[in-house]
Amino acid sequence: MLFASFRRRSLTRSAVALAAVCLLLSGAAWAQAQPATPRSKPGDSNPAETKSADPKPVEATKPSESAIRPGDILKSPSDPVVGIVEGHMIYLSDVGNAVPQLPENLRGLPFDTLFPVVLDRIIDHQALVAIARRQGLDADPAVKRDIEAASNRILEGALLARQAVPDAAEDKIQARYTKQYVGKPATEETRARHILVSTEAEAKKLIAELNKGADFATVAKQSSKDPDRENGGDLGFFRRDQVWPEFADVAFALQPGQISQTAIHNEFGWHIVKVEERRIVAPPAYSDVHDALRQALLQEAVQRTIDQARSRLTIRKFNIDGSPLGAVPDITPPQPIVKPQDNPPPKP
Repeated sequence: MLFASFRRRSLTRSAVALAAVCLLLSGAAWAQAQPATPRSKPGDSNPAETKSADPKPVEATKPSESAIRPGDILKSPSDPVVGIVEGHMIYLSDVGNAVPQLPENLRGLPFDTLFPVVLDRIIDHQALVAIARRQGLDADPAVKRDIEAASNRILEGALLARQAVPDAAEDKIQARYTKQYVGKPATEETRARHILVSTEAEAKKLIAELNKGADFATVAKQSSKDPDRENGGDLGFFRRDQVWPEFADVAFALQPGQISQTAIHNEFGWHIVKVEERRIVAPPAYSDVHDALRQALLQEAVQRTIDQARSRLTIRKFNIDGSPLGAVPDITPPQPIVKPQDNPPPKP
């Protein structure tokens, strides 16, 4: 299919397509804040490396036909060149990559209808980029910093796409699902509420009130210091391995409706527990946990990539005042500047 290869193109082409969409939505103002890098190919001169001292408008200059080779125009039968701006090639894939980024009400239009509009926006973008380069904006220090920052983000994304994304591929998701769920027995889950207080004496007092018929959710809202007090201390359903062991022992020993008669202590305080429901849950279907497993694998892969990068580099960190990390930073408040007097008063 003609558009089957759109998603396999370079990051540079995707950046051009995104730039086109932004111009479609925001107009020329976007281009002033988003520098773009034209595509280059082996053997071609790079327009980004060629500056002209001629300040004349671009319309006074025609594209150099000598810079355009037949092989460029007929790059690929499935991805032809559909526009040229000062020697910069615009490919059909650039237009195709822009379509999914359009507003939802436009994406459903026939491609033949969208093509001329999106192509014109890409041409607008490249025309502004060409003029910006002619005016030397790419040499402006602030613009250069922005270009470097954008380039760094693209490089970071490219590295993660190469090293991290494959570790969250479909076969890896299936393997993680098999390891975690396939062949595992049904799991018991408990839904419980808890009240967290600072002292054992306070916990005993509240347990006595609850035994006399006080509503657990109401007492939790009034007395618990845990954020869950807003919903009556409700923790929802959880498995034994999802809570700390001492809490699990109590929560899974109580029957629905029962309240612990002894508070459980940990570093946060004293916990009173009430069990609301118990249930047996079969392992989830693959489709139910697919996205969560992929996200977990991706996060793990990204962290591995970061750890590997850090381990291979020399890295130093400093305090907020620039002093070596570990030293006490200089936090002396700045002294007011006193202007010397022209005629200082005589000393006594």
